[in-house]
Amino acid sequence: MAITKKMRAKLKKNKMDLVYDIVCKNMDKLDNMMNKASKEIRATDSNTSSHILSSQIIRHLAANMANYYDINKVRELFQEILDEESTHAVIKAKQDREDCTLDAPKSRRYN
Repeated sequence: MAITKKMRAKLKKNKMDLVYDIVCKNMDKLDNMMNKASKEIRATDSNTSSHILSSQIIRHLAANMANYYDINKVRELFQEILDEESTHAVIKAKQDREDCTLDAPKSRRYN
């Protein structure tokens, strides 16, 4: 059996690259599912936020992870994720404020 270009390309990738590709592909599917579900929820005109879906997914994942891992490990992971996101939000807010200050006329600048 001849090795095709596609097979040769896969052989060149290490295992973590293959895992990363699988994760990315499935995260794209999750994003698409979330967008579709959000549109469906908004279409019901039920005054319900589409964040209810995100909340349920997080609860489901947390429960599955707690069954598989030590609960403290799950807690640490969630805290780490929240810390990373809040740090990113603070950095972005500072950058946005700086950009607004630089774009404002000199008479309206804060510094």
